[in-house]
Amino acid sequence: SMAARTSSDTGPTPIEENLGFEETLEGSDGDKVLETFDLAGIAKYIQQHGCKNVIVMAGAGISVSAGIPDFRTPGSGLYDNLQKYQLPSPTAVFDIEFFRENPSPFYMLARELFPGQYRPTVTHHFIKLLHDKGLLLRCFSQNIDSLETEAGLPHEKLVAAHGNFDSATCIATGEKVPIEEVKEAIMAGEEDENGKGWRRLKEKYGGLVKPDIVFFGEQLPQRFYDLSGMTPFYEDPDFAKCDLLIVMGTSLVVQPFASLIDRVPEKCPRLLINREAVGRVNPLLLQMGYETGLLYGSDFNRRDAAYLGDCDAGVIKFAELLGWKEELREMTLAAGGNFIDPPAEEEVKEIKTIKKLDGQTADAMRKVMREIVMG
Repeated sequence: SMAARTSSDTGPTPIEENLGFEETLEGSDGDKVLETFDLAGIAKYIQQHGCKNVIVMAGAGISVSAGIPDFRTPGSGLYDNLQKYQLPSPTAVFDIEFFRENPSPFYMLARELFPGQYRPTVTHHFIKLLHDKGLLLRCFSQNIDSLETEAGLPHEKLVAAHGNFDSATCIATGEKVPIEEVKEAIMAGEEDENGKGWRRLKEKYGGLVKPDIVFFGEQLPQRFYDLSGMTPFYEDPDFAKCDLLIVMGTSLVVQPFASLIDRVPEKCPRLLINREAVGRVNPLLLQMGYETGLLYGSDFNRRDAAYLGDCDAGVIKFAELLGWKEELREMTLAAGGNFIDPPAEEEVKEIKTIKKLDGQTADAMRKVMREIVMG
């Protein structure tokens, strides 16, 4: 049987060559895309390569400092605060079937989150600044708070992967409903003394009206699939021409959003600014030739950088390295936002390294894989 052969006897089997076992993934220093795998390395890369197609991927972490409660933080998170509705599970608030039965919890949440009550953060202004400088191709956001456009980013530069409050639809008829009217009804609650409220809206339009936020079990907007490159044969997807990817404030666990990090060209640098070390490659899969995930802090890294700390602090340091700090400060303060200089000795998490598997482990893995593949 094939399993009896060891790769040292006869060289790699064809299947191993396909899995890339024989190549080391380290590459020589000549393959290094970045001089250093940190904010400074990325800033230098921008200055030397004049990036024009920067994509930002953003999640809830960029809006926490705006005072918007996130969903999962124990105690302050939105899910915990919905307990009083005795939801079957916290996420039921975004379940379309549950909404049809019991819309109250969602409308209460929508009232908390409706745009216009929060100010964009310095991170939102930084995304706008990338646009002003002619560097931004697109911002793909998981957030439903519309703070990107509130900071002045043009709508066509934003892909709201999970929808937002910019528009609304009657779920019974599919009819679009003017968002101002929806906002007024949601702010009024179920029924106020003037007979306004979401029940009246339901009567008027012949069904519940919901802002165009993607609920669980609903399709993401077509624009997300097109521009991300997930739509087969779509003419001109963004990720194929990305020349720098900046990932901020997202846990990179919600699919398909999280998988976008692997859609950029293989020499395209990727920067993570986040409190936690997320989206990292699985070293086992990596050594078997499956390179998915970010490579910062690994022996194989050639192009990825990470700043593990507060988003706003990371962005201010990054802007300083780019020579944009004063501009960013002025923009943020002019819009009534907060600009807090990060302390010199700011607490940044150390990046734990991902080591190469030792030869013996790698050999054992190959053997197992070969038996699986060859049966």
